[in-house]
Amino acid sequence: MDRETLLGREDEAWSALVGAFDGVPDDRREVEGVVPGWSVKDLVWHCGYWADYVGDVLERMSAGQPEPPEQDWEALNRMVAEDGKGKSWDEVIVAAERGRDRARAALLAMTDVTDAAASEFTDETVDHYQEHTAEIVAFAAAG
Repeated sequence: MDRETLLGREDEAWSALVGAFDGVPDDRREVEGVVPGWSVKDLVWHCGYWADYVGDVLERMSAGQPEPPEQDWEALNRMVAEDGKGKSWDEVIVAAERGRDRARAALLAMTDVTDAAASEFTDETVDHYQEHTAEIVAFAAAG
């Protein structure tokens, strides 16, 4: 998939995510239950973290460096969620946008967007945003 198509898909998925969380009243954004134990704020923080992470992965690929070592992804997700709980909504939004910008910039900077790079980018941005957009929409509809 070419760079412009990837960026277009990411932009559409991000816009849908923003539309979903904009549809949740301010007083419900920190209510847990979007997924067990997580709020809208937690999921936005989570998406921003993973977008930033894939920016790092793409930067490493561009530099010919190995990917970060395998981790206990569930433990990392719990740590990320806990870290976000101490942040304000505005801090979460700024950080998520910063993570998104890093992922997009890293993709744009790549000389050659390999299938592996396209897959990493899509998994941690487009697919991730879409997964959590659906959950946020369902949460908003149930409230």
